[in-house]
Amino acid sequence: MLNKMIKPSIIIFLVSTLILGCKEERKDPFSVIEVNVTNHQLLDSLIIYDKDMSWEIKSVLRFKESNIVIDTMNILENKLYQIYSFIDGKQGELGELVISKNSKIALTLDEKKLFESKEYSGNFNLANNFLAYSKKHQHQLSETVRNGIEQEELEILIDEKGVLINEKGISLNIVDSLRTYVKLKFREFSDILKQKNTKYLYKESLVSTIGNNFSFIDIDNNNISLKDFQGKYLYIDVWATWCKPCKVEYVFLKQLEEHFSNNNDELQIISISTDREFDKWEKYITKSSIEGIQLYSGAKSDFVKFYDIGALPRFIFLDKEGRVISPEEIRPSNPELLKKLESTVYNNGYN
Repeated sequence: MLNKMIKPSIIIFLVSTLILGCKEERKDPFSVIEVNVTNHQLLDSLIIYDKDMSWEIKSVLRFKESNIVIDTMNILENKLYQIYSFIDGKQGELGELVISKNSKIALTLDEKKLFESKEYSGNFNLANNFLAYSKKHQHQLSETVRNGIEQEELEILIDEKGVLINEKGISLNIVDSLRTYVKLKFREFSDILKQKNTKYLYKESLVSTIGNNFSFIDIDNNNISLKDFQGKYLYIDVWATWCKPCKVEYVFLKQLEEHFSNNNDELQIISISTDREFDKWEKYITKSSIEGIQLYSGAKSDFVKFYDIGALPRFIFLDKEGRVISPEEIRPSNPELLKKLESTVYNNGYN
């Protein structure tokens, strides 16, 4: 079985191999990176981190006033660094790049296709373009899984991508140590992707199945079943007291409840907690004056297992007969949800 963590010795060896023979031109450790973004619209910034040093920030490149930004980095160690994008406030991993002391690196990319367009020049351009090429194929596989694919087809695609990445490394004359590192990382990524796809296929299989055969308790220890709401569309908020994003969504959830307050006979909105301890949940509900229908499930209930509840918050939508419309519905903060719910409640249809 492949270890989830790539051995540090491999990384040290491959970077040492890459920089071997490079002559330092300056005495200070500062390196320069220049980034040119085409079709710039929403990209806020790029941030380069040192993962090995508790994600220390090495560079912040902001694109508010210009699509071309230059920054210097205090690089004390020659190795791989992580680069992330921030678009409209949302963070995304762009991959890794090799940076050494006194290096000069230029990166061009198209905001409309970040992964496909990354191109490096300057020091270690071949190595960095090889890393970018591998990340591009990982991104393409991730997008395929997001849209759903049979497991056998996914495995074939993974094999094909692996061959392409290896051939690219050979054609670029990339050193064996870096090719080995990328191969291990790709294999690790592929294993995770297969697991995600299995979960996706399972969730898709829940659509149109009966999803209301579950009972919970309320704050007064009364038993409440989802079947008690049969005859209404049911929008379920799955959350926990420790989940910060859940609390953000609660504000929008209350707005939804208010919007549909005159249609309680058609649509019911409820919240179900997966906290491990009932007392902690009860105390939070009371102290924070949380309103609406609040139910307690616990972290290991049949409900949690059936819907494969993992990351929170999670939202589920059932029809009037208790069948699953969506096991992973849009969040309340997304304006598209209101349109869907209105279509369901007012037009008796779900698009």
